[in-house]
Amino acid sequence: MTRRFRLPFTRRRARTDAGAEVAFHLQGRVEELMASGLARADAEREARRRFGDPGTVEAEVERIDAAAHRRREFREALGARARDFRLAVRALARRPGYAVTVILTLGLGMGASTAIFTMLQRIVIAPLPYPAADRLVRLRNPIPAVGTSAEWDMAFAQYYEYLKAPAIEAIGLFHKDEVNVDLGGGAPVRAKLATVNVSLLDIIGARAVRGRLLRPSDDVPGAADVALISHGTWQSRFGGAEDIVGRTIRMNDQPVVIVGVLAYGIELPPERGEPFTVHSEIWVAQKLNPAGPFYNNHTHPMVARLRPGATVEQLQAQLDQLLLNLPTDFPQAYRAGGVGRAKFWTRAYPLQAYVVGDIARNLWIAFGAVLLVLVIACANVGNLFLVRLETRRRELALRATLGASRSDIAFEAFAEGFALALAGGALAIGIGLGGLRWLVHLAPAGIPRLDEVALDWHTYGFVGGVALVTAAVFAVVPVLQFRHAAASAALGDGGRSATVGVQRQRVRGALVVTQVALALMLLVGATLLLQSFRTLRRVDPGIAPAGVMTVEWFLPAQRYDSLPKVWRFDDAVLAGVRALPGVAAAGITDALPFEDDFGCTVQGFEDRAVYDRLNQAHVSTCAGQGVATPGFVEALGIPVVAGRWFTPDDNNSPERGAVVVTKAAAERFWPGEDPIGKGIGPNGYNTPPFYRVVGVIGDLHDTSLDGPPVIGVYYPVVAIPNGHRWYPDASRLVVRTTRDRPLDVVEDIRRVVAKVDPTIPIANATLMQDRVDRSMARLTFTMSLLMIAGGVAIALAAVGLYGVISYLVVRRTSEIGVRIALGAQASQVEGMVVGGAVRLGVTGLVIGLAGSVASARVLRGLLYGVQPWDPASYLAAALALVAVVVVAGWIPARRAARVSPMEALRAD
Repeated sequence: MTRRFRLPFTRRRARTDAGAEVAFHLQGRVEELMASGLARADAEREARRRFGDPGTVEAEVERIDAAAHRRREFREALGARARDFRLAVRALARRPGYAVTVILTLGLGMGASTAIFTMLQRIVIAPLPYPAADRLVRLRNPIPAVGTSAEWDMAFAQYYEYLKAPAIEAIGLFHKDEVNVDLGGGAPVRAKLATVNVSLLDIIGARAVRGRLLRPSDDVPGAADVALISHGTWQSRFGGAEDIVGRTIRMNDQPVVIVGVLAYGIELPPERGEPFTVHSEIWVAQKLNPAGPFYNNHTHPMVARLRPGATVEQLQAQLDQLLLNLPTDFPQAYRAGGVGRAKFWTRAYPLQAYVVGDIARNLWIAFGAVLLVLVIACANVGNLFLVRLETRRRELALRATLGASRSDIAFEAFAEGFALALAGGALAIGIGLGGLRWLVHLAPAGIPRLDEVALDWHTYGFVGGVALVTAAVFAVVPVLQFRHAAASAALGDGGRSATVGVQRQRVRGALVVTQVALALMLLVGATLLLQSFRTLRRVDPGIAPAGVMTVEWFLPAQRYDSLPKVWRFDDAVLAGVRALPGVAAAGITDALPFEDDFGCTVQGFEDRAVYDRLNQAHVSTCAGQGVATPGFVEALGIPVVAGRWFTPDDNNSPERGAVVVTKAAAERFWPGEDPIGKGIGPNGYNTPPFYRVVGVIGDLHDTSLDGPPVIGVYYPVVAIPNGHRWYPDASRLVVRTTRDRPLDVVEDIRRVVAKVDPTIPIANATLMQDRVDRSMARLTFTMSLLMIAGGVAIALAAVGLYGVISYLVVRRTSEIGVRIALGAQASQVEGMVVGGAVRLGVTGLVIGLAGSVASARVLRGLLYGVQPWDPASYLAAALALVAVVVVAGWIPARRAARVSPMEALRAD
């Protein structure tokens, strides 16, 4: 007990007290034994035997004392830091203007970076929700002969060939589609269908909460038609019925038995630009036949799982070798030499990189931009903190002279900085949450995992890390600014050391220069993207989308087993739709602009010279092949630049064999020639009968305005009798209406379709303008983020410059008063002050221009029609920032010019 009440204050004292305590206990035991009658020597020997090794006991006592000493030191240090924090809070409460300004500045800078970081972490950094996601790859086929960015999906022949790759553990094939489904007890509906092989279910970690998954026996030709349904479909379509397993539904008029319900959240890997929220509702087996037949139809996405330890690079080398075997192993699908002429190859993408696509680059750019904003905000706070240190210079100098250590001053400054950063972080969480909701609303459709974006522990960790770094900077600055030598100088000259003042002025000036430079970099990037956006908006989309809407349907092949039947349905629907009030034109197609519908199908030509020209240019004979009806170009506002568009007679008398091509297709296949009357065949057939070109329409775009015009060929619905036919895909009705809200016509269209065939549901009603806007959405999204970041950066830079100039004016009040008393004009005083601001601004502009040129290549992939070093963009950004600098300097300059000489001299 005595020892506990006199704990040592040093480690040396602990060792000394431990030895004294052991000696005390030994002596006490010796005296007890002597009192019992033993001689001293015997008593000492017996006491040592009973007590044990004194060295061991002494070491244990020393350990206990040292631990107690450490605990006491920790409690004292914690108490000291708590006192520092309380004092800092009270000091800030006495200066609410300073505290609020710093908190708002930090909150704004940290809040913006928090929102973007949350999106970046969830969309780009977090792993995909699949087992062994880091070992999953997506396989695609680049086709340089079709276009520099052309890529196809996989064919069944490649599935069997690539199973031989040693680096591959499993391969999954799938196909997404929509089907007409009769669930029983109501009208048929459109549902999203996933056709998969059983291996894919294992790759994506599929589980069944009712029934079972698809089995290998379901995935063979001739097996009974069975299906899984998604968890959401089970709940929404069937009300979560317990007896769902075993029920029969009808898909495209064919009976299918439900064998299981997938667990919640199971979904196919999305495409680039496709969200995870496009949930497949019904899953059926692929039923591949290893005996074929095989075709050169690359329409199925393929996902492979690497063996443990295998790399994407190893797989790529193996695929390059296996690709050469395709003409030998599958001659009916691949011609010898054809693979080489098309420069066809297979590329393995890490699945996460493929799914995220270019949005990763855009989000990293946006994150870099908001980090620059955060740096600008911290520079602003740094300037404010330096001004606050200036007002406390004598206090800190006196404390240092009286013995306060650097650590004492640093801990006090850290406490103040941490209090401010903590409040700023709390504000940043609020701003980040609101900004995140706004970003999700602003973000273009198709960003994967956007619905999962929310604040989580990664976000709070990021904010906490930024707060700690900010507080650490607050702690370092006074240590550097108020060394003991500086403290002595401060006390010796009454607080106005010229050397120290110049040093602090240089630091503040450097911070302002940094702000201006970073603001210019952001503004240049935003201006370049704005120029790109304006250039893209001037591109002719080839259509007039205003007032145009589309819906789609699918005709089951069992009842519509011939193209004349399809045409009779289309013709009847078009007649009914055109009779609706407010409908100006209507047409049907399966290849709609801005919908990625065209694909690339090999065409055949009557003139052999076409093949020679294309081979010499190393260009493929394929084109986007579609089917369209009369009224299609009128509904979309597509110009006919030569010849004519389809008429009803082209389908009523299909032996006429009419075909219409886009301008880009005419220029590729018959450059410098009149295409009217030229012979062409669908699906690569180059034997009679040929279709004859009857018209050329204007250029169209398949996905986005920044891509090249599509090489498009439109055929009529009904093929030439005894000729080469095609198989219709989902049909899209295009309607031009004079109604204020074009989508109001949807219910009327539904009634028209039901009158022709009540079993055909319509779905996916969309405005054509939305499709066009979506093609520019990613550029718009990134541009908006950089514009906002640039605007905030300019505002913060202006505030920082204004604060520095204002402070300098206050510090030079007496000098300005003397100048005015000696005859200086107001314009001269204003020029002097504004000149100081401009010098700082110009220095920042020069550095910022150099930084902008160095970083402009990051934006190269986002620009359209604008070079990364576009002089106009740089000049516009620089002039805007110069104007801000001049205004920020002119306001305090105007105030300085109105200083009264007598008041200025008394102020000193």
